[in-house]
Amino acid sequence: MDKELQFKKEFIDLYSELDLNSLLDKMADKICDYLSCEAASMFLYDSRKEELYFESATGEQQEELKKIVLKKGEGLVGWVAENNEGVIVDDCSTDPRFTAVTDKKTNFITNSILAVPVQMNRNFLGVLEAVNKKEGVFDQRDQSLLESIASFISIPLQNAMLFKKVLTETKEKERLIELGKIVSCSFDLDEVFITLKDIITEIIDPSEINVMVKSQDRTYHLIPNKKTPYREAEVDQTTIDEKQAVFPLRVKDETLGYLEIKTNNKLPDEIVNLIRGIAIFAGISIEKFEMHIQVLERERIEKELQIAKNIQRSFLPDEKKIALKGMDVACLNIPSSEVGGDYYDIVPLSENTTIFTINDISGHGIPASLPMSIFSANFKYRVKKDKDMLTTINHLDNLLAETTDASQFVTSFTCSVNLEAKELKYFNCGHNPPFLFREDQIIELKEGEAPLGLFPGLPRTIANVNIEKNDLVILYTDGIIEAENPKKEQFYYDRLQNCIKSNRHLPAESIKENLIRELKEFVNTDHFDDDVTFLIIKIE
Repeated sequence: MDKELQFKKEFIDLYSELDLNSLLDKMADKICDYLSCEAASMFLYDSRKEELYFESATGEQQEELKKIVLKKGEGLVGWVAENNEGVIVDDCSTDPRFTAVTDKKTNFITNSILAVPVQMNRNFLGVLEAVNKKEGVFDQRDQSLLESIASFISIPLQNAMLFKKVLTETKEKERLIELGKIVSCSFDLDEVFITLKDIITEIIDPSEINVMVKSQDRTYHLIPNKKTPYREAEVDQTTIDEKQAVFPLRVKDETLGYLEIKTNNKLPDEIVNLIRGIAIFAGISIEKFEMHIQVLERERIEKELQIAKNIQRSFLPDEKKIALKGMDVACLNIPSSEVGGDYYDIVPLSENTTIFTINDISGHGIPASLPMSIFSANFKYRVKKDKDMLTTINHLDNLLAETTDASQFVTSFTCSVNLEAKELKYFNCGHNPPFLFREDQIIELKEGEAPLGLFPGLPRTIANVNIEKNDLVILYTDGIIEAENPKKEQFYYDRLQNCIKSNRHLPAESIKENLIRELKEFVNTDHFDDDVTFLIIKIE
């Protein structure tokens, strides 16, 4: 197997890894194997300090390596960061860019280095390096492979960095998660600040709590004290005094306000970390509130929605790279707005068994994209961990009920195709029934129960159908059948079935192209009022 394809197959598990150190350790070990080198490491970039630091490394001196910090432009790694391009050095002792600071601290001898930048949507994340080729020297094939690895791991790396920033800065994670749930489902700052106040007063006895929101030029006096004046100055740094603590509310390097707490005694160090976490969520809540106001005034915020779109698309499988033994598969997702509420995925569990899922979150746009992100982030991880569809579906059912608004739900169809057993097992949770086309017969896969998120704990059953050579299965969301033409007529089931029947002799990709072409001709536009998503599975 081609090395690049092989590493992508093995590295896919890293997408479900949210622990930053674990992610980087696993990645470094794999790089050593793939590039046959003595050590591999990742320098993460601190944009505020313009510094590169070790977060993870392999080898006997990994703890010493993690203490090293390089300025941008310092050493070979700093040169890669400054020039944003890869480099191969066969003999470090003759390269003037090389700095021996790492070798001196670790008693390690660096002979050769291959280093490449890691970035996500032009956001520079750090430098990935392989050290000391065991046999021969690093070549362009090694560099190309390492650059592919850098590109492939940029998404899980960024996710893990964000996850660590929010959750690992405090030991009181459960309390932060409670506040996070309020932040994720509420656009009411008063509700968020009441919860914030309750959490703080449970752990300390403050005489005052004030939250200043810069954009509103307003201070929320959660526990007021009319005897003392309120601070209105700019706050950019955390300050802890004997009877007062002030925490800036920062999101994406922007100060949105501050949290001020006054007490009779100085805050203990262990409490300071918890309050920092609360301040992070307060900042997120303020930003979300302000974005919501802007959305009401302007239907779209192009920059923020583009970021959301890129993150959301990253959860979907790359249709150009789908290759399954014994099956011809094609898929398509067209959101009705920048972000959507449809999600599909393809997860090979073994040589003969593959999981397919298609899901439609109630609503459209941003409100639908939030539970979609919760669902998609958990599905692949859980199904690969559980190895059982029923366990995974039950987990997601409970998770959606706990983390989303009561009015939101997910219609879901998930199936496993086992080519060796020649069977298809499925759950249909309130979803439009997929169709199995077999010669002149059309079988509706409709057996199932209510949508996910409405009735957690509802018993669910697995339906089963045999599959044969040349069978064709289409999974779809209601954006197809409910698409309307200028006369307000719907595309509906009959047109969908007729289109598939007339094209079923073609490869899956051709069926997909003909279906979307016919749908666009019917509605007489390239834009759809609802998300359009479908999966075509042809048994070879």
